[in-house]
Amino acid sequence: MGRVKQKIGDINEHRAIIKFLKEGYWVFKNISSVGPIDMVLVHEKTGEIRKIDVKTNSYRRSWKPGTKIYRQRTEEQVKLGIELIFFDKEE
Repeated sequence: MGRVKQKIGDINEHRAIIKFLKEGYWVFKNISSVGPIDMVLVHEKTGEIRKIDVKTNSYRRSWKPGTKIYRQRTEEQVKLGIELIFFDKEE
């Protein structure tokens, strides 16, 4: 992965952290940068636990340009109950 893509991914992970903090979650980030999960959330009032992988939306450049490319969870992510959340690249 190139530096630009990594930078965009990092920005979107931080956007996700801000979003979830505002929603009342404690956020525990995966600091190893390896594995099928980016963060674990625990809701401070309900105790709800969520496992999240943050993705940046991708759009086609050729066939039907501008069409969103839909990504699915890996088998491992499905087995672990990980949710994907998507952000657009900030300009």
